[in-house]
Formats: sequence, C-alpha cells, structure tokens
Amino acid sequence: MARIICDPQAVTERYGFVPNDRLLFSAIRLDSFPFVTPLIFEDAHTELMLARQQEQGNIVTGGGVDPERIRFYEPWVTIDPRPVADFPAAASLPALVKELVGERPVDLDPRAPYTHYLKLSGEVDVRVDLPGARPVHVYEVEQAAVLARFAGWRAAGIPVAERLISEVGHLVGLERELSADADTRFSALSDVADQLGVDAILLSSAPNYSEVTGTVWQPGTVALWADGRVFVIAEQQLRGIAGTPAGAYDSAAEAISAVATGPRIAFEEQWEQCALGIRLTDAGSVLVSASRALGSWRDERDAEDLPFQVIAARASTTAIEQTVAWAHEHLDAGETFTENVLYARYLEYLDRFRNEQRIPFGIEPYFTNLHSSQRMLFPGPPTEFPLDASTTCIQLDAGVKVVIDGVVVATSDMARSVLRTPEGREAYEILTHAVREVIIPQLRPGVICEDVHARTLEHLATVRPRMQEIGLLGDEVDFDVEYSKRNVGHLMGKQESFANELRPGYRFVLREGSYGAAEIPWRYDRHAIGTEDLWYIGRDRTYNLTLREQ
Repeated sequence: MARIICDPQAVTERYGFVPNDRLLFSAIRLDSFPFVTPLIFEDAHTELMLARQQEQGNIVTGGGVDPERIRFYEPWVTIDPRPVADFPAAASLPALVKELVGERPVDLDPRAPYTHYLKLSGEVDVRVDLPGARPVHVYEVEQAAVLARFAGWRAAGIPVAERLISEVGHLVGLERELSADADTRFSALSDVADQLGVDAILLSSAPNYSEVTGTVWQPGTVALWADGRVFVIAEQQLRGIAGTPAGAYDSAAEAISAVATGPRIAFEEQWEQCALGIRLTDAGSVLVSASRALGSWRDERDAEDLPFQVIAARASTTAIEQTVAWAHEHLDAGETFTENVLYARYLEYLDRFRNEQRIPFGIEPYFTNLHSSQRMLFPGPPTEFPLDASTTCIQLDAGVKVVIDGVVVATSDMARSVLRTPEGREAYEILTHAVREVIIPQLRPGVICEDVHARTLEHLATVRPRMQEIGLLGDEVDFDVEYSKRNVGHLMGKQESFANELRPGYRFVLREGSYGAAEIPWRYDRHAIGTEDLWYIGRDRTYNLTLREQ
C-alpha cells in the first residue's frame, strides 16, 4: 500500500537537509511547522518528497535535491513565472496525493498533523495505523503564578526598551505605551471558547503552551483550558512539570476527555498529530479546528508584550542595516564572499547589539531569508553561494526572538536589500516609499486588514508602468490577481501571524496596541527585493519601529 511519512528526521536522512534549518517557512511557523514540513511518499519502488512550492528554491538550490525526486503542491505566488515554469505544482496536497494513488488507499503516518488527515480524507481512502497509547499525568497550572512570571519579565523589559528608544526622535511618546500591568491571556481564552462554541481548548504548539504555562514546551506535553482552569497533560516519563498533580490516565486522549467539561474541543489542527485527533473523535469528542483562532488570540494581545517587541525591533534594525552597509562596503572594494559569510556578519552584529546595549535577555535568530538574486528568486536561508561584482541584489529579510528562560516573549520581522544596479536602486526606493508612506499611514484603529491591501494595490498600479520601463516587471501575469494571493503585511507577536494578514479575506479590525509588519516583496528577473518595516498603533499615532534615528 502507498504510504505517506511525516518525519523531519527521515527527510534529513534521505534528502540531506534539516527542514527547520534549510526551509524558511518551517522556521517561521513556530506554531505550525509540522503543517509545512515536507512529506515522503512511498509506493512500491517509488519514493518522492512532497513539498509546498514556496520552498522550491531552498530544496533544489539550497538543499541540492534532484528535482526528479520531488513533487510540489500549492503553487508559489510570483509576479515572475519563469522560476516555476519547469516545476508543475498541484493545487493542494490532497490533489497531489489523489493524482499519485488514484482510487487506491494510502497509509498516513500517525504523526502527520491532523489537518492533513482531515483534508486527505475528503479526496482519498486514508488509513492510519495508531501506535500504542502512552500513560500520562495531569497537573493543574497555577494561573496567578504564570501571570506573575510574565509581569516580572515585562517589568524588567520596560527600562531596557525605554533606554533603546530614549534618543530616537521619531519614537518619542512610545515610552508612555510601555506597561507590565495588563495581561488578558487567560480571560481572552473564554472569548475564544465562545467564538468557537467549544467546552475546552487544547493548546499543543510550542508558543501556545508557553503562553499558558510560562514554561518551555517539550515533546509529550499539551495544555488544556477547561472551564477557566488550565492543566498540563504530560507523558508519564516526563519530570519537572510545574503544577499540582490532578490525576493519571492511560492516554492523553483519555485524560483530555476526562478533564474537558464537554465534548467540543478546540484543536490545533496544524500542529497536533492525527493520532490524537482520531483517538479523541473515537472517544466521542467533537474537534473544532483552532490553529488560526489561537494565533489570533496571541496577536490581539500584542500591546501587552510591547517592551520586548521594541527590543526585538531595534535589534533587527541595527543588525540588518549594519549588515547591508558592510555588504556594500566590501562589494565596492571588489571583494568576494559568500551568503554564509554575510550571515555570520549579521549574527556578529546581533551579538554586538546585545552586548553594547546590555540586554539582559536572550536575542536569537528567529528566521533568516538571505540570498542572492543570482541564486534564486525564492526566499530562503543563506548558502555558500558567492557574492561578488556580478551580484545585482541581495535580500536580507530576517527576524529575531527575545527569549527568557527558554520562552519566546517577542519576535521581529523586517527586510532590507543590497541593490547593486541603478534600476534596482530606483525600484527599491519606490517600494520603500510604498511601505512607509502608503501602507503604514493607513494603519490605525478601526481599519480592516483587507482594506489596507486594496489601497496598496491601487498605489502599486500607479508605479507599475515605471517598474516595467526599468525592467522590474513584465506582462507575464495579471499583477492584481497574482498579488491578491499574498499579503502586504501582517500582525506579529510570538511569531509572524498567519491568522491576521493585510490581505484579501482577512477581516481583523486593527486597534490600539496592534503590532505588525508592512512589506512589499518584489521578485522579478535579476532582483529579489525586500523592504519591510515593523509598526505599532499607539494611543496617538502609529510608530515605525524599524526606522533608524532621524
């Protein structure tokens, strides 16, 4: 029987790269990387990697995998179709699997995220061989202790953030927004439950687990919110779990069913394994997909973590712009170096920022999209590809994590580019203007996310003729149709938001305290340009957090 394997270690062993290191979106999606990690399809003497096409460049040029061993799905959104012309992509994973197996059944790895099981079940005969259940212990979390833990961290972050912005003229007033008092993480879960019509919420992914426990997630643990109480369910062999013991059960599914106050359970379908989902439904639970709702639950509380977001934003601003300046200086001097060398320089600047500014918290890379346009137009991590006098464009789109005791308390996401051609520099100025003077001024309380995208497209229509004149755009695609498939920004928080984007179909209403990124990626021919800034909607105005001192 055909089977689908969901195992990052198997990908590493068979294809020679570590997904969370080599692939961009596996790194970005802290709450859902199982959903975007490549799968392995086996059938008789056939073996194929099944991957989202947005990772094509990272797998082929970055990972060195033979294209004959890969099948892509979910076509990449691009204004330059040439990079994907020889790489057909199925519309979706279910469509691809249907193409591969026809009417035959397929055996799905029980470790696959539940969303794969749900979607494949609508197209093919899916079978899952469930592994033996593991006994668990249940612990009740002291919510007051969690709130005190985060409040203490935030109180320590405020003077650091104040110091970082004290001499930045355009951020005057932002210091009045910094606070350690407000914390709605638990009360807002009641709103999520009402919104979804559920009796309990299972918080499985690393960011969500940390949000309700104040501790680092580890494999074999989940958190459960039920009737205003929070529990940790941990495999029996795990030690050091904080909380009051509240029972022991033969399996996680049994524990969840016993502790939940009703059958309807919010379930992180993009993270949690299908084995647990199947066991819960077999036991009578009704699972409600909640990955997006829980992402929004984090996003909507952005203002509560503002001290750390300021730290993350200023770290990114400093390190990225210093890295871009270094690249220009050394290319101007006729030197040759690699993408990895430039990345090492970026890390050095990050470390220097922390040391010089005396930041008492960890500042770690969150994701890094650093590549030459000569290597690929796809976004992705750096390689040993050379950068020299022939280089036309280098994109550096990266984020950092602020980490305390292993818990991620904030992230950033901004982009700058190294443009080495006159036409590239002109395009970069046009796009940077669009981010700073068109997108960010729209961001204020009461504005709907998708409306920002619509107005941005109207502006881009006015500059497209010039982009065509300088060779930065062709007529291969319908620009409005293609660009409507992607965002021009998104909310931030504990990761880049995939719940609330500045994009058609996203109806979130911006409010005071919203924090996010505004961007215009432009990948065409010899230029993969990225320009992106972080913004925060304050009481009196919207701040651009990633501008250097003006």
